[in-house]
Amino acid sequence: MKALASFIMRGRTQATLVAVVGAVLSLVIPPLSHLSGATIGLVTLRNGLKEGLFIMFALGLLVGVIGSMSSLEGGLVQAYVIGMLLLSVPVLIASVILRTTRSLGQTLAAIAVMAVLLVLVANIALGDTAAWWRTVLESVMAPMLNEAQLSTEEASEMIAGMAQMMTGLVAAVLLYSTMINLALARWFQSMLYNPGGFQQEFHSLRLDKRVAIVAALIGAGGMIFAGQGGISQDLMILVVALFSIHGLALVHGVVGLSGMGRGWLIALYVGLLIVPPHIAMMLAMVGYIDCWADIRGRMRKKIEASGQSNSDRTLNRHEQDDDDEPRDNRPGDDKSDDERR
Repeated sequence: MKALASFIMRGRTQATLVAVVGAVLSLVIPPLSHLSGATIGLVTLRNGLKEGLFIMFALGLLVGVIGSMSSLEGGLVQAYVIGMLLLSVPVLIASVILRTTRSLGQTLAAIAVMAVLLVLVANIALGDTAAWWRTVLESVMAPMLNEAQLSTEEASEMIAGMAQMMTGLVAAVLLYSTMINLALARWFQSMLYNPGGFQQEFHSLRLDKRVAIVAALIGAGGMIFAGQGGISQDLMILVVALFSIHGLALVHGVVGLSGMGRGWLIALYVGLLIVPPHIAMMLAMVGYIDCWADIRGRMRKKIEASGQSNSDRTLNRHEQDDDDEPRDNRPGDDKSDDERR
């Protein structure tokens, strides 16, 4: 990975090439789209906004040209290019913020603001977002529903339930995707210019208490308007996504401070693959608690106090050993009684 990061930083041509290859291959292996986002993030973090914008627009142009030369329909190519640019803009902005603030916590909060704006714009532009998503899902999922041999009523209920949550889920995907892209970019930068820096930075990631207060207000609104869907439900989904990232950083930090084995982290990620909603909710809860309790800060103080206590005990033990040393063995005590007299 270090060789890849080094190749990206050789110049605009190399960075654009990696971004385009990642975008094209993501049609077959979707996670490779993060390679394009990470490339834009790395260039922006290291060289600034201007260079990041160049890579982003070059990516959109070249992907559009490649798509027009392929057998894909024009509408699909256009949608894909727009989608790539929409995913690139948040990581570009987040990279500029991180480059300026040098704080992953503040940057994560800024990404959450972008996701909230997406929810608000969608609700303003579409009006009844659930009805809009219902129409989209019915057309997209019709073949799968037919194969599942669901009754018309069952299929309608399933689509209606999904439609209620889709805007919030899309905003959560934007949050997660942007954070993954930014984390990869920061990791690449750390490997090249500050070994171990990203690990320390991620282990210390913590959201501000003001974010927790806003989240509490959103949660109160969600309980008041429970079952009605709309903006309150979308924002609740977003709050869970936001604090689950905080919780994930907390777990990494605690494991690092306590010296626990990586098996705990492996088990956590396996759980995220098997039951992602449940693990995300758990992480969000501990992340929210950490906003107020500062668990890692308390652990550091205990470790430092323990280290100081051990140091003091060792020093006292040495002093006691000196005091208990036989008188005849002390310096100057090798003189005879006549010499002392």
